[in-house]
Amino acid sequence: MPLQLQTLKAIQTLDLDRNRSLSAQELKAVDSNSDGKISADEGKKVGFDSQDLLFLNKRLQEGLLPKASAVIFSQNEMRAHGIASELNARFAELDRDSNGLISSAESAKAIGNPAFKGETAASVTTLYKLVSDFQGFSDDTNVLPKLPQHAWLDKFPLQNYDERGLSRRDLDAFVETARKSPNDARVSEVFGRFSMSSYPAAGMKRELFPKGIESIRPDHIEQGEIGDCYFLAAVASQANTPQGKKQIMNMIKDNGNGTYTVNFPGKQPITFHAPTEMELSLYSNAGQDGMWLSVLEKAYAEVTNRDTLIPLMQRSNPYDKIGNGAFLSAGVGAVSGKSTDTDVLLITSLDSLRSKLKTAMASQRVVTAGINKSLNPWNEGRTANGLPMAHAYSVLDYNAKTDEITIRNPWGHTEVNNAQGSTRDGKNDGTFKMPLSEFKATYSMITYQAR
Repeated sequence: MPLQLQTLKAIQTLDLDRNRSLSAQELKAVDSNSDGKISADEGKKVGFDSQDLLFLNKRLQEGLLPKASAVIFSQNEMRAHGIASELNARFAELDRDSNGLISSAESAKAIGNPAFKGETAASVTTLYKLVSDFQGFSDDTNVLPKLPQHAWLDKFPLQNYDERGLSRRDLDAFVETARKSPNDARVSEVFGRFSMSSYPAAGMKRELFPKGIESIRPDHIEQGEIGDCYFLAAVASQANTPQGKKQIMNMIKDNGNGTYTVNFPGKQPITFHAPTEMELSLYSNAGQDGMWLSVLEKAYAEVTNRDTLIPLMQRSNPYDKIGNGAFLSAGVGAVSGKSTDTDVLLITSLDSLRSKLKTAMASQRVVTAGINKSLNPWNEGRTANGLPMAHAYSVLDYNAKTDEITIRNPWGHTEVNNAQGSTRDGKNDGTFKMPLSEFKATYSMITYQAR
């Protein structure tokens, strides 16, 4: 069983040399009467939970046999206990149906819980992203095909097997694997994910619009870990114009109580809690430009999940509903509230493309473009000029005099390359220009906001 959180915190204070491990000598300091074991009173003085005394005394005896400086808890095991103890402490809360397992749906639901912060939030995020890896540390159940993440599906018989959820035995096995096999790739992946999740949107200002309306711009929009480029590309296009900035600002209302209300054009308003630490570590943000993008993305996830016609198709984590890609028209329609017009560039003339771009830019309309996935199985997912395929981009401008189009990648990086494989403009901020003829040859389709 992972150490109780109370015990883990106490052990960390005993690590006097701050090497993130614990020697027998450091643990022996708790044994004030030097009788070779830690009594209940001795453990209580330093903060040990009584449930852990048997385990700690066994470790102490093992450590004293070779020499007092023997390592009782290695760095790896201490890190594993840190994660496992957090999950164990919250197990009953996470296990919403009290069946002894934290299912995929339950871990997905937990991502939206604002009460989880700090190391708890990082541990829950790690579980959500790597639940299958955690389950693989023990062999306590059969292996069955995965079912979609939805709370209702937890009631189906197949969901009772452990491959549908994390058991406490899985946590034990994770800690033991970290102790005995420090180079195990699964353990390293868990540690890596935990580290990433420990610093949610570190560069983000936690104000909605820290610079007023000027906070709303495409420059710092960065896509997170889900495939909603079609939505973010549309947001960036809208945020690039004075008219679009006002529309975005008017969509979002801060209710002053930790919730926001967002009103997408043509949709019923949605009220929801501010993005949690876990959501900020996983999804999109606008960095120094504030919280507005994170709020808008969460609102889109909530609205899309709410408006799903078949309740069974709703997701425990609403972000999962928007994160598997969609047509360009879905993003443009969501932010503009207007109908859309999509052209396949292979059969669109340059003259028609020029004419529509001029009209759209002059009218400050939302415009996005996409590159389809290659049918060539040997293609590595990039065009000949270095652009990611199966991806959506913002169209920010068209210069009729130079016949150049300005594009932005919602990743905030990865642009069109020169023959040497470097970015043509010498920067890698996601925004670049290219001749319209090259754009037509590179991209698959373009979608315009209609009147």
